[in-house]
Amino acid sequence: MNFSELEEGSVFLDTNILLYAYTITRFSSSCETLLEKVQTKDITGYINSTVVDELFHKALLTQMYMEKHLSPRKAIAYIKKHPDVLTDISTPYVMTREVLEQYNLIVLDTSDLLSDTLQISQQYGLLFSDALHAASARKHDIDYFATNDQDFNRVEFLTLVRPSADATV
Repeated sequence: MNFSELEEGSVFLDTNILLYAYTITRFSSSCETLLEKVQTKDITGYINSTVVDELFHKALLTQMYMEKHLSPRKAIAYIKKHPDVLTDISTPYVMTREVLEQYNLIVLDTSDLLSDTLQISQQYGLLFSDALHAASARKHDIDYFATNDQDFNRVEFLTLVRPSADATV
């Protein structure tokens, strides 16, 4: 199922969906449309704090690459040596605030999901953060799981929805 078929219900948004909505990729248009449906409350959208962390981190690394031409590893080392750089950049902060404040996304508490997350990680061969997303969706009976990450194909309790590719990008 792809996003264009999603008209109602609840959806957990994986980090890649938010990143596509803020960048120019072949998936950007469908991800923007999904966020608009969440913003207008046609669909109830959910994330957790780990999605927020991943979004901020990837936006930060992207800005460091674009402005300072640093690889992710070198960017982190640079930030550790020059923490004041975080006061001079804006994109990760603006993007994260916008996601938190403008899209009516519900941020789920995950503090009671850690044991379940470990079990899901081991059972389905997922990284801990991905297993935490799956555990969040399951605990809150979320109808759909929006992602472009193929690793979630292994998780039979998730009903996956995917962005459609725009041929013009």
